[in-house]
Amino acid sequence: MGWISRRIAGFVTFAIVTAVLGAYAATRGLISGEPTLSTATGAFILGIAFLLSLAVTSNMKRKDQTRKAWEDYTRAWQEYYARMYPSYGRQR
Repeated sequence: MGWISRRIAGFVTFAIVTAVLGAYAATRGLISGEPTLSTATGAFILGIAFLLSLAVTSNMKRKDQTRKAWEDYTRAWQEYYARMYPSYGRQR
């Protein structure tokens, strides 16, 4: 996945976590309205949402790098066999 997909996934994660935690805090009476940085609870909610979105995007990036490294590794071995054994892959 590209960087745009990761940004979209991070934004969606941030929005969902903020909405769920904000709704919970509002029903418990910890905040009134939406979470903002002006209250401790709002700052906590936004901090948790930020950390979770960062974790999601970092995980996606790590998986993407691992997939690309594996493809490069496989391609390198295919090129090695093609150079070392010219008849490799050809049928008689």
